[in-house]
Amino acid sequence: MSYKVLALKYRPQKFQDVIGQEHVTKTLSNAISSNRVAHAILLTGPRGTGKTTIARIMAKAMNCEQGPTPTPCNICKSCKSITSGNSADVFEIDGASNNSVDQIRELRANVIYMPTASRLKIYIIDEVHMLSTAAFNALLKTLEEPPDHVMFIFATTESHKIPITILSRCQRHDLGRVKIAQISAHLYNLCSQENFVISKESIDLVASEADGSIRDSLSLLDRILSSSQTKEISHDLIINYLGIIDKKIIFDIADAILRHDSFEVLNIIDHINHLGLDFKKIYSAVIKHFRNMAVIKACSNKRAIVDITDSDRDFIQNMVSNCSVVYLTQLLNTLLKEEQLIKSASHTRTAIEVVMLKILQLRQGAEIDEIIKKLDQFAGMFRDRVETNTKAQVQHLPKNHLITEDNNRIELKNSVKEDISPFKQKINIVDKPANLTLQQSQHQQNEMQKREAMNHPLVNYARKIFSGNIVDIRIKEIKEPKY
Repeated sequence: MSYKVLALKYRPQKFQDVIGQEHVTKTLSNAISSNRVAHAILLTGPRGTGKTTIARIMAKAMNCEQGPTPTPCNICKSCKSITSGNSADVFEIDGASNNSVDQIRELRANVIYMPTASRLKIYIIDEVHMLSTAAFNALLKTLEEPPDHVMFIFATTESHKIPITILSRCQRHDLGRVKIAQISAHLYNLCSQENFVISKESIDLVASEADGSIRDSLSLLDRILSSSQTKEISHDLIINYLGIIDKKIIFDIADAILRHDSFEVLNIIDHINHLGLDFKKIYSAVIKHFRNMAVIKACSNKRAIVDITDSDRDFIQNMVSNCSVVYLTQLLNTLLKEEQLIKSASHTRTAIEVVMLKILQLRQGAEIDEIIKKLDQFAGMFRDRVETNTKAQVQHLPKNHLITEDNNRIELKNSVKEDISPFKQKINIVDKPANLTLQQSQHQQNEMQKREAMNHPLVNYARKIFSGNIVDIRIKEIKEPKY
């Protein structure tokens, strides 16, 4: 078969060609240059990020006829044999199918023999976490003190399954997910080399669907190129052939939710149903989108910790410009709480409609910091209107001046007054129930003061903010006597 898939055709052959793992390739290159290469190396990270590729490049770098060198020539006999996979001194072992203790014992018996034609005998064990406990135990002593001509390179996606006794004998390197911008640039270059024309929007969509995996992105791109009969591939064809969720749908849902447009939200859900898309994937994409919105809003003008394109970032910043972080967090929290309902529902569409109608009822309220700020501004404006010779006092009663009659608190005439300058207002706060028993004259005087106080501009402003829940407050202006 002459055709090679893109993942094999464009597999990196040098450390410089590896995408998005500079922290690992730079460390290994420096170790080779300074002759400080460990005898056992563990490469761990998500699928399709370059673990096996880096292991092969490392084997070439150590056995190259020009080396050891961080830049293998790829033209000598050793490099070519490793690239083609038929080197007599580099063994690639699948840990999933060679996981018994007997196979490890056989490996341990063979390591004592010198390499056939290369400098080192190198064992690359992929998915090493699949080895049995007995196999790991059989490998311990050899791994700790191997012969000088032997080197081990392990690769795994689940390092937590490897015994700590093995981890402590290896030099560990963690590979991360590749960023969308890096994947997108790589795919764009490959399309140019293959003479295909694909829009940047489509390339970004494929890159985001790969979830940080170079191999997954190349597999998706292979399907796209194979499905087209022309060199120019449209965006609609990519969506239809791959079943990828168009991000425009997610943006439209989020926009309708922020506008509290229930008809538009339900209309989009109906459109998704006609397209035959997976509602659970849609819901997951909505959660991820609202997470990006909340993070971008919380980080303000700083570069947020979201792996999206610059155009999407700018669009989201405009979308959340009039929203508060609290409101976005409430939306995201509700979506996360209802996620289990979506996963277990037999009628997924109905479940999503219920959740969407629920979050549409959330309203963006005033934040407490903003309320306090507005109250301070109003207090400043009010102070400016008061005469300069007025003075603020709070009138209250000490405990020994209170008497109890029918479980009611009675205010005596000899009450205490305290200055609370620089406020220029007299504020009389009385802590007593409304059904207080008083003499008729006192009752009428208190009622008059109460009506005057409750019509004060500051009280009206507080009533507007706190929905009318006002305590018994009395406010009146007084002047100091002039001497």
